[in-house]
Order: sequence, then C-alpha cells, then structure tokens
Amino acid sequence: MKEVVKDPQKEKNILATSAKLFGQSGYRETKTDQIAEEAGVSKGLLFHYYGNKGGLYQATYVYTSEFFYQRMDYSVWTNASDLLEMVVDATKYKIELQLKYPTEFDYLMKAYAEMPLLPEPLRESMMERLNADVTRNMTLTDEVIGKLPLRADVQESDVLETIYAILNSETAKIQQELSQHPEWKTIEDLMPTIERLKRKLKILEYGFVEQ
Repeated sequence: MKEVVKDPQKEKNILATSAKLFGQSGYRETKTDQIAEEAGVSKGLLFHYYGNKGGLYQATYVYTSEFFYQRMDYSVWTNASDLLEMVVDATKYKIELQLKYPTEFDYLMKAYAEMPLLPEPLRESMMERLNADVTRNMTLTDEVIGKLPLRADVQESDVLETIYAILNSETAKIQQELSQHPEWKTIEDLMPTIERLKRKLKILEYGFVEQ
C-alpha cells in the first residue's frame, strides 16, 4: 500500500482537535465532520490520512501517549531511593502533567474508560496498544522494586502485583476527585490525596500489625 504523505501542520491540527473532541464526548458521540471543521480541513482529507474514524482514533491515541512520553522526566522514577519516594514523586509528577496538559490527558482517560465499548476490531487493536504502554510504564516501577532488600520469604512478583493494585485504586480515586473539584489547579490542592497514598504504601512496606 502506498504511504500517505501528510502535511505536518494539518496533521497536528487534526490530532490536537480529535484529542479534544474524543476526550470530551468519546468515540461514538464524536463526529468526524466536527473534527474536520474545527481542525480546518476537509472530511475527505481526514479519511485520506487515516482511512476511517477508527484509524483516526488510534492515531489520536498514539499522538497523545507520545505527547506525554516526550515530555516526561524519567529521573523521577530512576533516581528514587526507595519505593515510597518513587511512587509518591511519580504520582505527584503525573498529576502535574495532567494539570498542565488537560486536553491530552482527558483523551487518554476517556480512551481507557471506553475501551470495552469500542467496536471490533478497533477495541482489539486499542487493547494491544494499551497493554504495550502499561508494560512500558511498569518497567520503571520494576527497576526500583528490584533494588529493594526484600525478605527471603517474599516474592517480587507478589510485591509488584500488590503495589499495582494500590496504585490503580488510588489513581481511580484521584481522577474522580479531580472531576468533582475543577477548582483544583496545583499539586498543593491534591496533597491530601498524596498523603493518603503515602499512608497506604507505608502499611504495605511495614505491615499493620504491632510487633
């Protein structure tokens, strides 16, 4: 198949617009006519570039995920001296990125939430992309866990699974709280949620039964 040559500025306008509109209304409710009009291009060009609505949705996911990867400071993870420092600093850092780039972050959150509702084969293709990104992100956490002096009777895989369960739960809570408090604009506004995460991680690291 002949490669489609895209105008860089037009493509940027299209993907930035689709991230905004898909993030607001989701895949099914967002119309390609609306994306084309707001991006300042023809609907024909939209389909020439991406084939169909599903192709545009996938391209938007790649655009937004790479948007954050290119801006992330990985030393927040790799320079951490222990688990608590890494998770707390990484969580604060991710929230700062979310507050700074709400349009792109909203699209990713919407994409994760509506994944089971997407039509096939788009859902299958998106799940592959999502799983690849999850694995990519977990590698950073795995490196720090590998440096910790675990007890002889503790398996690293169990520790990782427990940490991910806490992080997934707290991330969902933080997203819900952010949606309920649009006035929160800085990381200081979210410090109570960070402190809650720290308390739970301390329980994980040190236990909760008096010795």
